[in-house]
Amino acid sequence: MPKRSISPAFLPPAKRIHGLDKSKSYSAPSLNISSLYDELILCIFSYLSSAELCATMAVNKNWSRLAMDSELWRLLYIKAFGRTRLRGARGFVGRSDGREIRPLPSKMNHQPLTTKDWKWMFRISSNWKRGRCTVERGVPPPIDPSSGNDEVHKTNVLLAGSLAIIASSKPSSSIEIRLRGKSDIDCTFHFDSAFPEQSPRITSMTLDQSPPRSGHLRVVLCLSTGEFSIFSINYSDPSPSPGRLTYVPNRRSARTSSIIQVAYHHPLLITLSASFTLSIYDLSLDRINLSQTLTSFTSFPPASLVLSTPANTTYKLVLAYAVPVYPSHWSVGATEVIISRSPSGPVSLRSSDPPTPLAPLPPFTSPMTILTTRTTRAIDIPQGWVDEQKLRSIRNQWHRKVIGVADTQTDGKWVVIAPRNEMLSGHNADPSSVSLTPPFFTPGMQLYRLSLPPPTNSVASLAPKLTFVRMLEGQPGPISALALADGRCVSLGCNGSIWVWDLEGGTGAQVADGNRYAPHGTVTFDDRRIVTVENDEMVIRRFDI
Repeated sequence: MPKRSISPAFLPPAKRIHGLDKSKSYSAPSLNISSLYDELILCIFSYLSSAELCATMAVNKNWSRLAMDSELWRLLYIKAFGRTRLRGARGFVGRSDGREIRPLPSKMNHQPLTTKDWKWMFRISSNWKRGRCTVERGVPPPIDPSSGNDEVHKTNVLLAGSLAIIASSKPSSSIEIRLRGKSDIDCTFHFDSAFPEQSPRITSMTLDQSPPRSGHLRVVLCLSTGEFSIFSINYSDPSPSPGRLTYVPNRRSARTSSIIQVAYHHPLLITLSASFTLSIYDLSLDRINLSQTLTSFTSFPPASLVLSTPANTTYKLVLAYAVPVYPSHWSVGATEVIISRSPSGPVSLRSSDPPTPLAPLPPFTSPMTILTTRTTRAIDIPQGWVDEQKLRSIRNQWHRKVIGVADTQTDGKWVVIAPRNEMLSGHNADPSSVSLTPPFFTPGMQLYRLSLPPPTNSVASLAPKLTFVRMLEGQPGPISALALADGRCVSLGCNGSIWVWDLEGGTGAQVADGNRYAPHGTVTFDDRRIVTVENDEMVIRRFDI
């Protein structure tokens, strides 16, 4: 029996079973995708392609805002192009347009991924893939063409961000170099040769591949007299700095005459002469010192140099060049040169030397030395007896020999050779039957993959190898000039046509039709534009549209 009596109040009514009142009409709540959270909509958008994602921007403002999400375009860009930056960029030049898309691989200079405009990068890369660009014609010739002279003079062009460095190969006692910045305002300066009576001309020029210091770029100009000079250029305000290093040979020799290629990564400078003599210079202590020379009697121009730094005190040079094939044909070869020096402590500069923008990095007392050299060729006859498989490989290599080589380019991973005229299709092809006058036969460029395994002291270490990948066909007529960087190749035809090749993706796109005869042209490119010089007219094709 409970201690307290039960309250006399009535108990609460029992709960009724919830249900719909049949006497009333009910409508189910409407489902609207716009009422979802932004995270859910972004998850749905992640399954769309780039074209579908662009179409969703026209629905409403909210969808347009969500479709511009940087993470969506980052995933699309990596999936479509396989990397986190634009291709074709060279050096460490910052951009002035606010879109820095190639940060240095360092914790100090690292920028978060959110600073990248992934949608803009996707658009630029898509334009490269499709050959879509704007053309700026009517650009004034960089150098006034010579009158009454039938000799061919090419125009050398270097691109460093929004800066263009232009110089003609026209013989002159005072070499003229022009700098054209983003505002298309030219700055001109001259380089006086020590041998004006020899009518010197520029034979090669290149940029320093090391990170710039204090906003200055280093440029190397090589003359036909064997001289070369290193200028420092202010990138933000295009103008040459007073500091300059100049090398003047004591006498003409095969090492210095007609330098056709040059590579520069401060403090290492490498030149290649027309006689295929490789010279290695050390620019430490603000001086030019010749360290070593190499000579080859089985390698010939045209050639291409690529210089990189696997370690702080180690440099790797890759050369691609033409090699003769018996009896009177040509193929391609490649050589790797490892250059190093052991650091023995920094040395202070002379107190009498004034500070210049060319001030080197902390120098070392030990000289540059060549550690190893390795060579491979596209046509390689094995020693001794061969089986059926090797014999079939030799036949395939033999069918790829060419009568002449128009140009050879490499980026350290890929090698492209452009035949000068018709490719041989068999052993009994008659070289005299090949026509070098229009209409041209489509020669087709050859693409090779260069494999350079790390060198070891083991006897069973792998040797370098040039492996034929495929023919780059589609461009009509022979090739006038090539440019290759970062797995992308741009070819300029003798008929003025321009093609862009994605060597990794295996695709090619036509950028310009061939509508004029220009057998001696110049082509260069970066991650956003192609610059060509044909018949003393410079044309800029931009892909950032």
